[in-house]
Amino acid sequence: MKRTIKMLLIAVTMLAVGCTEQKTTKVVMETTAGTMEFILYNETPKHRDNFIKLAQEEYFDSLLFHRVIKDFMIQGGDPDSKYAPAGVRLGEGGPDYRIDAEFIPTLHHRRGTLAAAREGDNVNPTKSSSASQFYIVWGKVYSPREFDAMSQRMKEF
Repeated sequence: MKRTIKMLLIAVTMLAVGCTEQKTTKVVMETTAGTMEFILYNETPKHRDNFIKLAQEEYFDSLLFHRVIKDFMIQGGDPDSKYAPAGVRLGEGGPDYRIDAEFIPTLHHRRGTLAAAREGDNVNPTKSSSASQFYIVWGKVYSPREFDAMSQRMKEF
């Protein structure tokens, strides 16, 4: 199901992380289905700054979630989706630049995570991200035991 996205950058806040303070940016996404809040981390400055820039320019306003995959993710940020009629193929639009990969081992994709979309490794060996398309992890909810087992398997790679 498609939902209209209206985004508003609202504040830069200070959060306590362990014994240190760390600046983060809070983004509020208002949609026809409700409001979501996200934190953009300093550990991914290129992605953070790009997302803030686009939000401040109201780039995301009136766009649709154009890709929804149950138990996986919902995707938005395609400028071609603005006022797009039903049935139009979406997901290829965006600015003519990409964002360099910023993989941080301590930041995990969990339910509710906002992340930049990218093409697969076979056509995108540098793993660069789309400039505007993003997704929100829906994902399966794991029990603590399942999560620990999965984390242990990932360490083996």
